[in-house]
Amino acid sequence: MTSSRLRVAALGTVAVLGLAAGCGGNDDGDGGGFAKESGDKIADTAKADMKGLDQVKFSGEITSASQKITVDVQADSNGDCTGTIGLGGGTAQVLAKDGTNWFKPDEEFWRANAPDQADAIIEAVGDKWVLDTSSNFSQFCDLDTFFDNLFKNDASAGSYKNTGTDEIDGKQVVKVEQSDDEGTATGYVLVDGEHYLVKLERTAGDQPGHLDFTDFDKDFDVTAPADDDVVDLNSL
Repeated sequence: MTSSRLRVAALGTVAVLGLAAGCGGNDDGDGGGFAKESGDKIADTAKADMKGLDQVKFSGEITSASQKITVDVQADSNGDCTGTIGLGGGTAQVLAKDGTNWFKPDEEFWRANAPDQADAIIEAVGDKWVLDTSSNFSQFCDLDTFFDNLFKNDASAGSYKNTGTDEIDGKQVVKVEQSDDEGTATGYVLVDGEHYLVKLERTAGDQPGHLDFTDFDKDFDVTAPADDDVVDLNSL
């Protein structure tokens, strides 16, 4: 019985929602002028500021291969994280600390993603954490890896368009849009202060979804589970 047999390959798809990476200079720090910059410059500045973060929380929904993946994760640049990921109608708590990842799925998760082994796994695991030896969830826990996937390189993607300002949670944002073979993605970037991406959504195409970003550089604690509360499926 091995965790590598779990049907969670769709988790490697955060890039389907992302904005393609580009090149350009940094912002001059003038909030008012920033909202009038070109779409390319706004996007480049937002990516640079996001990659400078040490911690962030992201939540939302991604669609890949007609399968919905929900995420609600707080992660840092050291690879520590805590949160939940939903897949196939089930939900798994995720945890990472000092280079080790664990997950704790509910019964629906096992039955959707390991149907032939679900009964045996549920009996063996119970309510314990599972050692994530196949790194199915680590792409969401390592912030640097997550942003590399999100801000992917895509030769088919066009330039960014500045489509004006809006307001999210009482803060002014400027919207940038980019189209590629999968549809159109819209990023909402803070105008004042650090130009963080607070929302990313794809409403067109076959893979709609959205991610919201909050708790920028807000510290959080992760406690690793006790050894006797962890199961390694590869050893069963």
